[in-house]
Amino acid sequence: MNMHAFIRRDDRARNVAWDERSLRPTDPGPVQEFHRWPLPGYVWPALERRYHSIFCSEPWLRLHDALTHRIEAWVMRRDGRIAALVLFERTGRCARVINEAFDLPAEALDEFAQALFAQYPMLSAIRLTATALEARPHHYPCFVAACSDDYVLTLPASEEAWLALLSAQTREKIRYHWRRAQRRQPSLCFRTVPAASIEAAQLRSVIEFNRARMKAKGRSFGMNAVDERRLCALMHERGQLSVIEIDGEVRAGLLCTLAGNDITMHVIAHDPAFDDLRLGFLCCVLTLQDAIAQGLQRFHFLWGHYDYKTRLGGRRIELAQVVLLRARRFAWLHPRLLGGHGLACLRLIARRCKQRFIAARG
Repeated sequence: MNMHAFIRRDDRARNVAWDERSLRPTDPGPVQEFHRWPLPGYVWPALERRYHSIFCSEPWLRLHDALTHRIEAWVMRRDGRIAALVLFERTGRCARVINEAFDLPAEALDEFAQALFAQYPMLSAIRLTATALEARPHHYPCFVAACSDDYVLTLPASEEAWLALLSAQTREKIRYHWRRAQRRQPSLCFRTVPAASIEAAQLRSVIEFNRARMKAKGRSFGMNAVDERRLCALMHERGQLSVIEIDGEVRAGLLCTLAGNDITMHVIAHDPAFDDLRLGFLCCVLTLQDAIAQGLQRFHFLWGHYDYKTRLGGRRIELAQVVLLRARRFAWLHPRLLGGHGLACLRLIARRCKQRFIAARG
């Protein structure tokens, strides 16, 4: 009899934990370290384990032509574990952080800046593009401007627990639209397609649905041909396609990617011919249920306020553009950098005023 079949679940968990420990480098190295291109192979899986962001992943950076010989990495370890990992490139007196849509505690940013300024005395500024900055750093002058946002749902352990978090009105809305769609279209079915099985025609269908919806609303489509090509390539590597089919034809879908234990939604759309059935909303609900069943930790709806994101439990996290200086006296060396930062602040103020005006008009 195979005794391994009787290993208890907690024993399996301990074995998995031991396996993970055994995969770590035997020598954790110094508390802080810098690497130049080519970066060590452990950097890419470490980025995803630490930040769970597709925007920090090797496929995303490669497909966006961001992997160049100029990239460097700063790694900070605590107790032998990687606590922070930042990719950057230096141009003149400024370092630009390549990581995007990732959380960065203020103390980690302080430590990164201190290490970088000590390593490269000519540097006097650091620029971060889209960061969930938990607080402002304490040791360096820092200019922060909100530039985008991400609506994030921390996924509960079960579908029942997630539904319990929603309002009674939202739960009833989900039940009503699901029953109505099934009654009107008995052949309706939902399924998820892993990256290796995604067909180009399926991706094109969902993207075209989205394009048609934006046109009907009088809004511009958010992707150009290059963006579309990159997203499709990413889907074939790290994607998960969710679709609702009617009579075997795709009528709604979500284009999502996986990084670590997080799933990120890039496109949601449905066939305008089925507007009254709310297929896009239903496909999103079913994708969330599937993500919970998979044991994923977070669902990223990404930027842009839409009512369904908060109704389904998404919490807004502000993404900021950050400029950090070695000292205030170095500000005159970076007029374009700080000027662009000021314009970003003004654009945000204008956008918020417009949103308030539209809300006030009802």
